[in-house]
Amino acid sequence: MKSDIRPLRVWMAALGLGACAWAQAAALPGPLVTPQWLHDHAKEVQVVDIRDNVNSLTDDPKFSKTGDKKVLEQVGGYIPDALSANFWALREKRDVNGKKVDFLLPTAEEFQGVMQASLLEQGKPIVLAPTGDDATSLQEAAFLAWELQLFGEPADQIAILDGGTHAWIAAGYPVDNDAIAPMTSGHWTAKPPRADMLADTAQVQAAQRAHKRLLDARPLAQFAGLERTPVIPVEGRLAGSRALPAELLYREAADGSWHFLTSAQYKAVFALDGVPRPVPGIIYCNTGQYAAGAWFVLDRVMGIKGMREYPGGMNEWVQRGLPIAAL
Repeated sequence: MKSDIRPLRVWMAALGLGACAWAQAAALPGPLVTPQWLHDHAKEVQVVDIRDNVNSLTDDPKFSKTGDKKVLEQVGGYIPDALSANFWALREKRDVNGKKVDFLLPTAEEFQGVMQASLLEQGKPIVLAPTGDDATSLQEAAFLAWELQLFGEPADQIAILDGGTHAWIAAGYPVDNDAIAPMTSGHWTAKPPRADMLADTAQVQAAQRAHKRLLDARPLAQFAGLERTPVIPVEGRLAGSRALPAELLYREAADGSWHFLTSAQYKAVFALDGVPRPVPGIIYCNTGQYAAGAWFVLDRVMGIKGMREYPGGMNEWVQRGLPIAAL
């Protein structure tokens, strides 16, 4: 997997020009930035393109026409000078009950290797750029944000480009699509994972026994046991959990890009009848992606601390042969 992490900004590291410019790095305005803000501060931050199809980095954007208007249908290329991270390299195989199980949390050393291969450096703000073509891409960026913070990057050094590269292109800003081979590696170093951001299987079981808040961040049909993904061989949920449906957390803008809501909008959503109130607890999903999106909303956008993620989710739970609740 790690060979698929391709740096798109290599010349600064190769020429040793990065460090002197970083003294002027801008403070991030919050957990989300707009295309205009990023365009105005691009030289002061590290832009990391995060996507699950790195082949599209060298594609041209795909447009359609509605009358005389050109409409972006699919992102191609990347924001100039961006680094690149392959979403699939952010999880690893682990031994669970004598079986190799995919899509589990990497060690600090493994994650450090992925970040160094992408030429990431410490001490300069990071803006994660998903494609923005769909809500899934926002969750992928949130997953990388969660792992970066989990392994020691300060929260105020990490933001996500709201609307992603889709919104960037729709705003009229250019993209590159040259394939650039890595010439060196970065020096980003990981710390041991933060215990206050993680929950393991035993802690989830303890939360079930104590009737503590356990949130299922998957789509509502998966929570209800009406649908499942190919990774999870059974339908159902963890007993005692409450739904925090992914459908409530993102919206599509008029230009076709997908966005997070504002903090005020989330507060209004969580005030609706039937929606669980956002109090500290454990969030899970299938393999960590939906849960990371919910964590980003609650912790970073709304400022609700004490949210922990069970990264193994249904994937690890089922592989351990533990019981699930189903219709």
